[in-house]
Amino acid sequence: MKGAVSGAMTADAPPVVQLRDVALRYAKTVALDNLTLDFPAGRMTGLIGPDGVGKSSLLALAAGARAIQQGAVEVLGGDMR
Repeated sequence: MKGAVSGAMTADAPPVVQLRDVALRYAKTVALDNLTLDFPAGRMTGLIGPDGVGKSSLLALAAGARAIQQGAVEVLGGDMR
């Protein structure tokens, strides 16, 4: 298409963040329980929810700021473990 936006992502682009069967606990408190989620490339993604549902914990795992307890986290094709 003539005049298309430069850098537009295709449907074949891999996700920028992939979480597979991720679980995270703080003592007896479950923050994430067998979460599988992809953040697509070229999109804006928001996490919405009340306090204490695991939003910050999920982002900390993706950023490498928290150790992965269970599951797999991949960011930009790299294993975060």
